[in-house]
Amino acid sequence: MKKALFSILLIVVLLVCSVPTMAQDNVLHTYVDRVFRTFSQIIGSDGHLFIVLGSISEGLLRLDENHNPQPALAESFTVSDDGLVYTFTLRDGIQWSDGTPITAKDFEFGWLEAMCDQDANGYADVIAPFIKNGWAWMNHEVEASEVGVKALDDKTFEVTLENPCAFWDRFITLPCFFPLNEEFYRAQGDLYATSADTIQCCGPFIATSMDVGVGVTMVKNPTYWDAENVKLDGVDIKVITDSSAALNAYEAGELDRVNLSSIDVVLYSSDPEFGSYSDFRNYFVQFDTANPEMNLNIRKAINYAIDRETLVNEILMTGAVAAGGVVSRGIHGSDEVTYRDYAGDFSYYDPELAKQYWDAGVAELGYTPEIVMLTAEGTDFDDMATFLQDCFRKVLGIEVTINKMTQKARNEIMKTETYDFALNAWGADYDDAMTWLELWTVGTPYRGNYLNEDYNAMIEAARAETDPAKRLDLLVSIEKKLIEEDCVVAGIYDRGYSYLQRPYVENYIVHPVGQSAEFKWTSINK
Repeated sequence: MKKALFSILLIVVLLVCSVPTMAQDNVLHTYVDRVFRTFSQIIGSDGHLFIVLGSISEGLLRLDENHNPQPALAESFTVSDDGLVYTFTLRDGIQWSDGTPITAKDFEFGWLEAMCDQDANGYADVIAPFIKNGWAWMNHEVEASEVGVKALDDKTFEVTLENPCAFWDRFITLPCFFPLNEEFYRAQGDLYATSADTIQCCGPFIATSMDVGVGVTMVKNPTYWDAENVKLDGVDIKVITDSSAALNAYEAGELDRVNLSSIDVVLYSSDPEFGSYSDFRNYFVQFDTANPEMNLNIRKAINYAIDRETLVNEILMTGAVAAGGVVSRGIHGSDEVTYRDYAGDFSYYDPELAKQYWDAGVAELGYTPEIVMLTAEGTDFDDMATFLQDCFRKVLGIEVTINKMTQKARNEIMKTETYDFALNAWGADYDDAMTWLELWTVGTPYRGNYLNEDYNAMIEAARAETDPAKRLDLLVSIEKKLIEEDCVVAGIYDRGYSYLQRPYVENYIVHPVGQSAEFKWTSINK
């Protein structure tokens, strides 16, 4: 009897020990699907980096659970009547992870450093146009004292803009606007942000290990100003580049959440742990408008030949949604309506119209062009390229060649050579249509050699417009010109994800812009 009882107890112990230990701690276990290029807020611009930086640091404001900006390191701010001057008051007692006080000077230095070099810094050319003399500072034409970022005292930070900005409070939640301690930064030199010892933290968590190829581990920051609302003891972010390996890790109990490939969606769509969402990353066709074979009629034919609904519902099946243009669905328009719902669609499927434009384009050329589609490596691009090739075959009766290469090689061709069109994507830097529309103001080959004075004048008018309703109408006119009139690009879909998540994980916040995964309010309730 004792022997039998011992055997039963041994089996129970073995069963308990075989249950994944992950749920038994208060640490969230997750992953990213690419290696990190850097951990520096100055030179980094990748979405998976933002997840880390937004966890171990923060800025003046932070997006809350509903994606609205709220006071963070700044307890309050005021705006001048003309909308140009923002004055932020920092919280009392905020400090870096090494105990050094955070002051307004850290914001002044961090912002100046972030936009001082377009070639080296990830967001310099994005930030600079908004700040008074920011563009001149980026191009080394003015002194720092002439730029519109000032530490008035230890607790007061003043920002002067070139033009009023309707989305400024949402924009400055990005990591490029985080503070940076000059003394610490200079002391680290080239080693800055290469390890947990060479970066300072001031967010909900503190980094304990950082490796670009392995991942990041963090623990709760006890000196964070809002530590009482941080429920997790830590976060473990692994680098797992293979989707099958990530799913295996989830099934083995090593991850709390995993994204699914299109194939896996079919298998898991009825699982109680299954979910899906879309975000503000738009995939589009980028035409080379300087290529005479890609005349306006040819470009419009390609735009209308893409069956977007079938692509997202039957091929991708990841939660993606069909695009109506280059501005993602859900992007802010006004307090009453989203931008896309207000604007309507400029990119849509119309096979008859596509064929009409194709015939007109061929007649204009006097021959049928042989078209090559540039694409980068990656599952999303692979599936999309093959599907588009079939659309063009069915609707236009043409055979488009797919030229797949590394992203770096594709980018180099787009920047230096003539091409027909390329598959590309852009994720929103902030919750406003301008984050896409301003991309086509510079006339670079990468953006299709499109340089149009009327288009740029419309962009400048939208930047300066302070009436929200008039500004929204301007933005719609800009996108209409970009796609429907000049057909510089053709929107395809807004990225989506399907995933599995443990039922004990609560408040895993997914922001559609900026820091996509937010752990500040996440909890594990076993």
